[in-house]
Amino acid sequence: MSLHLLRFDPDLSRAAYWFAAEGLAPRDDADDGYAWHALLAAVFGKDFAPKPFRLLARPGRPAQLLGYSGADAATLQTRAADFADPMAFAALAIDTLASKPMPEFAAGRRLAFSARLRPTVRTDRGADRNKAREIDAFVAAQAAAPGHAMDRAAVYLDWTHRRLTAAGAEAEGLRIYGLDSIGIVRRGRPTPDRPRSLQRIPGHAMTVAGTLRVVDATAFAIAMARGLGRHRAFGYGMILLSPAEP
Repeated sequence: MSLHLLRFDPDLSRAAYWFAAEGLAPRDDADDGYAWHALLAAVFGKDFAPKPFRLLARPGRPAQLLGYSGADAATLQTRAADFADPMAFAALAIDTLASKPMPEFAAGRRLAFSARLRPTVRTDRGADRNKAREIDAFVAAQAAAPGHAMDRAAVYLDWTHRRLTAAGAEAEGLRIYGLDSIGIVRRGRPTPDRPRSLQRIPGHAMTVAGTLRVVDATAFAIAMARGLGRHRAFGYGMILLSPAEP
């Protein structure tokens, strides 16, 4: 499947109005990733909504929302024109949506990258996924080695290294340049007497940058389209690439 990089220039005031009208405006220390996820789904539908995506706030300049999709801008604009909620359509400024096809990166290619990630691990309890828990990677490391002093950043960088290795890449010079304690919001499981309600999940968000070398071109292409880590539909996991320094 071909992969396209999308750029939206959203209208933040219209987006905030839509979030509030839908009861999705972030509260307390939760981020707005779920609200953007819902906005994209309202415009394109669940199957066509771009993911992973990342909102780039730029001081003194308009925000950008970047995402990866198997569909190009023209295809998505047509779908939005046919089916989108009009306010959501305006919030994403669909008429200005742009895209480009992403190349396939061969094994051995060096690339600079950055990614906004949520360092969590999932602990399954037997075969019952309803009993699975998601916990912060640092909390999990402490539980696995009680009494041992640990550095949070070092744990998170090790977590990132392992995710990149699984994605067919070898990382070097990784650094964290943004680390925040921030919750996310997502829908909980429904119960017989209550519909799916919004739940806040505590944890940390970080932005990681460095250089990588593609080891397995197929695995890396899959990771680009899929994203790294958890909560990829809520603004995490998108791998942004740029030329590596010699």
